[in-house]
Amino acid sequence: MTAAADGAAESRVVVELRSLPECPNLGSARQELRAALADVGLPLGMATEVVGDYPSPSILVNGVDVMGGTGDGPAACRLDLPTGERIRAALHQAMGAEPATAGTEPSLVDCCAQPGNAIRTDRPRRAEQLPDRLRQVHQAILRHFAATGATPTDADIRAAVGPADLDTANTVRELAREDLVAVDSAGRLVAAYPFSPTPTPHVVSLGDVQVFAMCAIDALGMPFMLGTDATVTSADPHTGQPVRVTITNGAPSYEPAEAVIVYAATGATGPSVDTCCSTINFFADTSNARAWIAAHPGLAATVLDQDQAVTLGREIFEPLLA
Repeated sequence: MTAAADGAAESRVVVELRSLPECPNLGSARQELRAALADVGLPLGMATEVVGDYPSPSILVNGVDVMGGTGDGPAACRLDLPTGERIRAALHQAMGAEPATAGTEPSLVDCCAQPGNAIRTDRPRRAEQLPDRLRQVHQAILRHFAATGATPTDADIRAAVGPADLDTANTVRELAREDLVAVDSAGRLVAAYPFSPTPTPHVVSLGDVQVFAMCAIDALGMPFMLGTDATVTSADPHTGQPVRVTITNGAPSYEPAEAVIVYAATGATGPSVDTCCSTINFFADTSNARAWIAAHPGLAATVLDQDQAVTLGREIFEPLLA
């Protein structure tokens, strides 16, 4: 790269490293960022470091979080630390070059990526970018679950969106590729986030209809997506103690009052249903949550307070039927 080209590239790229005070993962993120900047030929000093109330650590290139989302959200340690591959791809794209991963299918970030970003908090963006017909099918699936508590059949989907010859199986697989739903090897729905076609510990009462949520965050986001009141019943997986959340006019009330949510993932990439849905749960209190985390050292986990969890659920699911 010539000096002139180098300067032009620099002028197009704004890099920011955000973190909470004394973030334990800041050092590794800074290392990855510096290595990526060196690899693409940009000066190490061009990255601005900002300490504040952010998902931490976050690396933004031209205002976009390299791991998906915006970098805004509840202040908490994130579980999907920025990777060198993602940083380099974002830098290449900002510089006007093809990303290193161009031509490949984007890897799925598991649903527990981090608070305030991609549980997937990129799910609303993915849904918004769907072609009209796919978006209609996605919304028809969600509305059917909300109205009936059951999985829609092919006929249900066709009746909602038409035409009669719609290839529903292929359409649902396309939605699964975006991790907006999940299917098994036979193409059957096994998740339509936030809904579960099969029983889970998280039961959401929507008036006369009861549905199962894929995880605790999905359960909290559901009433905001549907614009309705709801009651969530679940249980602390460490002790079995019941946990109940009543959401009325958007205001949640927890029983017990000390309840928290553990936000945990395997750390693997793949559909949300495989990487974290079973490990995002309600706990009666913080001590139970930390005891459960200690008993599962293979998981990347953090404890969310009630406000963080509700904000996250609302952020992810409220836009899907807007």
